Amino acid sequence: MKRRNYIHKIWSVLLVAILVSCVQDDDFSVPNQLNETEQDKVIQIQDGLKNGTFKEISIEALKEQFVAGEVVQFASNSVVKGYVTSSDKTGNFYKEIYLQDQPSQPTSAINIILNQVDSYNQFNLGREVYIVLQDLYLGETASEILAIGGAEDGSRVDVLTEHQIKTHMFRTSETLEIVPLELNFSDINENYIGMFVEIHNVEFPEHLVGQSYFNAIDDFDTQRKIQRCEGFSYEEFILETSSFAAFKNEILPAENGIIKGLISKSYGGDDFVLVLNDTDDVEFTDSRCTPLNADDFTVIFEETFNDATDDAILDTEGWINFSERGQVLWTEQIYSKNGYAEFGTFGANDTSNVAWLISPGIFVDDNMNALLNFKMAQHHLDSVRNTVDVLISTDFNGTDVLNATWTEIDAKVPTKYDEWYAFKDSGLIDLSMYSGTLYIAFKVTGSGTNEALDGSYQLDDFRVLTEK
Repeated sequence: MKRRNYIHKIWSVLLVAILVSCVQDDDFSVPNQLNETEQDKVIQIQDGLKNGTFKEISIEALKEQFVAGEVVQFASNSVVKGYVTSSDKTGNFYKEIYLQDQPSQPTSAINIILNQVDSYNQFNLGREVYIVLQDLYLGETASEILAIGGAEDGSRVDVLTEHQIKTHMFRTSETLEIVPLELNFSDINENYIGMFVEIHNVEFPEHLVGQSYFNAIDDFDTQRKIQRCEGFSYEEFILETSSFAAFKNEILPAENGIIKGLISKSYGGDDFVLVLNDTDDVEFTDSRCTPLNADDFTVIFEETFNDATDDAILDTEGWINFSERGQVLWTEQIYSKNGYAEFGTFGANDTSNVAWLISPGIFVDDNMNALLNFKMAQHHLDSVRNTVDVLISTDFNGTDVLNATWTEIDAKVPTKYDEWYAFKDSGLIDLSMYSGTLYIAFKVTGSGTNEALDGSYQLDDFRVLTEK
């Protein structure tokens, strides 16, 4: 009997050992210690980077190799290093990992698509990872996100196989804290995709309070609006939650605060979205915000364009409508009894268009602490080269546009990812460093023959203000 008990105990110990060894990185904790094979490969890579066997390439330089509409195969023995910013632990990410180039203050990030679930057990948040690029591929996913993959699928890149993961992706023993990069909604562009960011003064719209992160009527993903007060209205963005997220039924908080997540794109690439690793990154503990009240300000100058004649060349009193290149000028438009200014090149024959709309001279003195505010919308923007610049001059003589000194103003203007025809608030732009007669200009660059550059910008509710 004693011998049987002894043998039973031995088998119990062996069984536990076997079960533990079968789990590469179980969920009790993610070990920093690497297995022997991983350790040997990391040492080989690090030695190779020193002796020239491998060449390290930055994420930014890697992305520069992409050719639009194509999938590029890596031929050289290059290695890219990054730090994991995404986690599929809650199920909100699926068969993908994001890496950024630094644990804090990142400058670039990249997506890796792979045939592996529960990747957080191996490639946990903050883990330093080397990717040996030779024979892998660089291209866009169905969401138009630039990614490293394991195969070519037409004009798209396909996932790394299990074998490719083992032979190309190597974690080191380093797991570092990922410090979120603070942004505003208006800052977000292609460069921030894959970065772990935080945005302050955010809340869910009141009509969503009490609902859950995921809407049961959706098959795959739910997009919920999030907002922050900006000027006299709200600035909006999209929070996207998967139907597989463990937190999908949690109730949206009613308060205001900080939200942290990854910048990504919706399926099809139409919208930028924020994606959570976990709802622990939703820190809404403050009171809801309230947009500014126009009654608290004195208007120095205002133009609503409500005297517009639909489809006419803009000749609003005092405004200068000037074409630097091409024949197209700003026009007056009316929609639902609201007048606004618009510039677009669709249907024009000019290969290049540059057009200015310049405000009348606006006098401000040193003590006014003047503020600029306007609303702007877009439609049919397809390229970041189809731009609008907001400029200011204090030496413009009212006629010679190109010989005046123009300084660019940091203003929130629409991008191709904003909803068409939806006017967004520029925010309050500080003009207190300027005095005398000021001219504000809106300069659009486009093309009538290039479909990527024939979008339109719309301007409304232009105001220069001072606080009462």
